[in-house]
Amino acid sequence: MIYDRLPGRPDTVAPGDAAAAAVRELAAHALEAVVTMDAVGHITGWNSQAEALFGWTADEVLGEPMDRIIIPERYRAAHVAGLARHRLTGRGPLLDKRTDISALHRDGHEIAVEISITALTETSGVTFVGFLRDLTQQRQLEDALRDSEARFAGVISHLPGVAYVNLVGGGSIYVSPKVDAILGYSAGEWVANDRLWERLLHPDDRERAVAQLRDGEAAGGGSFSQVYRLTARDGRVVWIRDQASVDRDPDGSLTVSGVMYDITRERGVEAELELVISERAAIAASLRRLPAGRPSRETAMAICRELQRLPDLEIAIVYEFGHDGSVVPIGQLTPPGAPITIGVPLPQDRAAYLRESATGPWIDEWRPAPGDDAYRRAWLDLGLTCNAFIPFGAEGITYGLLSAGTTAPIGSAGVARWLPSLTEFGTITAALLAPELSERRLQAGTRAELQRIIGTDEMAPVFQPIVRLGDASVVGYEALTRFTDGTPPDVRFALAESVGAGEELERAAISIALAAASALPQDRWVSLNLSPTRLSEPGIAEVIRRAAGRRAVVLEVTERLRIDNYDAVRATLDAMGDGIEIAVDDAGAGFASLRHILELRPRYVKLDMQLVRGVDTDPARQALIAGMVYFARQSDCLLVAEGIESEPERATLRRLGIPFGQGFLFGRPSPAISFGADEPAMVGPPRSIDRRVRQWAFRGPTKSGS
Repeated sequence: MIYDRLPGRPDTVAPGDAAAAAVRELAAHALEAVVTMDAVGHITGWNSQAEALFGWTADEVLGEPMDRIIIPERYRAAHVAGLARHRLTGRGPLLDKRTDISALHRDGHEIAVEISITALTETSGVTFVGFLRDLTQQRQLEDALRDSEARFAGVISHLPGVAYVNLVGGGSIYVSPKVDAILGYSAGEWVANDRLWERLLHPDDRERAVAQLRDGEAAGGGSFSQVYRLTARDGRVVWIRDQASVDRDPDGSLTVSGVMYDITRERGVEAELELVISERAAIAASLRRLPAGRPSRETAMAICRELQRLPDLEIAIVYEFGHDGSVVPIGQLTPPGAPITIGVPLPQDRAAYLRESATGPWIDEWRPAPGDDAYRRAWLDLGLTCNAFIPFGAEGITYGLLSAGTTAPIGSAGVARWLPSLTEFGTITAALLAPELSERRLQAGTRAELQRIIGTDEMAPVFQPIVRLGDASVVGYEALTRFTDGTPPDVRFALAESVGAGEELERAAISIALAAASALPQDRWVSLNLSPTRLSEPGIAEVIRRAAGRRAVVLEVTERLRIDNYDAVRATLDAMGDGIEIAVDDAGAGFASLRHILELRPRYVKLDMQLVRGVDTDPARQALIAGMVYFARQSDCLLVAEGIESEPERATLRRLGIPFGQGFLFGRPSPAISFGADEPAMVGPPRSIDRRVRQWAFRGPTKSGS
């Protein structure tokens, strides 16, 4: 906006100019958007409400053509023509009247606005003043009202009864047109005659029905229902079920609204209908009693107990569909001698039948037949006559079945009465059990996939050489696991750990790696990665010793993971005996800091590649590694630098006193058969090499750098 910056505000003004000045003053304080435009269509005024409505600031639009700012493209030609016509005739189609139209927001979307335009003649020429009001909310309310009215009319037209609204104490406000079809009276006749309903009541029902209505009205709120007879225009007696409620309107007045249902045909089954209503109430109470957030078996048993509240329902079972095709009871209330047990899979053919049939609810009748197997005979001996099944699941996946059975001679028709209730139970069962069953199925599937990988050639070891930095001779190899599907090893091992298969996968990886290592020179050690949790598990030492044979083995324990029980780990290490050493991997990279080194007293400490990368140009890294060298000398361990990729890095690490290293500079991880016998070899067994390197590391490099 700002109108204070516009010209044309002298102390003495012509009448037209005075009006324009008043408009400017009004615009500055108006609650609506006010926009002014000169005779050629340029914007001359833009108040704060216009800024808020259209997204443009006054500084951005003042002097700009109006049609490029807020006029949609389809109206621009008419806008230009209208300006031309006004210059010729002094008239315009939108002047001095309110018009609903679309305007353009800065971001490109259109806004419904009400616009009123007036033309003011000033000494400087004509100024058009437009007052614009945002109709967006009004349009939304109007659309919502029309939609609501349409839905209401649609609902009313499809109601199987006559909807009505009456004043408490008498007086009809509304009745739906269906009153004509049921009773033969038009809606107009009904509303015009306040006593028509009472006059049409059957003589035997009139006193009771009127009294029940008055009692319902006197309650001042809530719902009530009654059954009575009305006499139609043609003399027919029509049985009516009237379901009504007393409501308080916003003005405080009380009205009675309800629906009169024609139950003439259904009157013979009224007792059955009452039973169904009571059953539904019982089901609602049962569903409220079901526990949430409890283990699946506890929840399944609670569901079975609630199912047994249904009439004649004696046998209740909740089945889980396993990932492997099995069907397992996880909750059951059955007579003694039932051929099922919680947690024990059903016979394979029975499981296959249930899974194939679980496309929707169904009912089975049980009758003896030739060739019945032991499972069927056991149920028949218990007297099972009929049962219903309701699958439950989520997101298109069936996780199990509800089974409800009876020994009563009620047949399929009797059991079918349970289906609405069982369906509700199925919905709640899915909500309560699906999260745990889904996770259990996922974990079982993951374990099965890991078992398949372990049993096939889809995991294989590769080896990366570990060298003496002084002469690049190979002293050992680190075994690494690769999966043929490209899954990163850390991801797969973490997944295995999450489903309880971590130990099995790591043992398999160790066995495969040591078997493949037979192709490597025997006088070089093999380094194996092992989770800290494995070191506290009984039997791991024997697995490694048996698989390693006579080869020296180094177990790499990552520093990134916590060890909770160092005593158990030390006991495992003590049991390993000679030929198996410990290395702490990733030193400097994890939360365990130096505690692994202090507690485990490893032979080797492997410096994380993040410390090594760029060490030749980083004094801070050099200082940190020099401290690690000093620490290693004092704690009698050897350092191995990981991730060496350049000769300057190797030379710097060698100068700092690091004896061993590995990285792409010396070789990429490769199958064991790719390492030939002509590689530089160690002299003597690994332990003698350790002693020589220890002496070299503590003495420091020679002048020749060897």
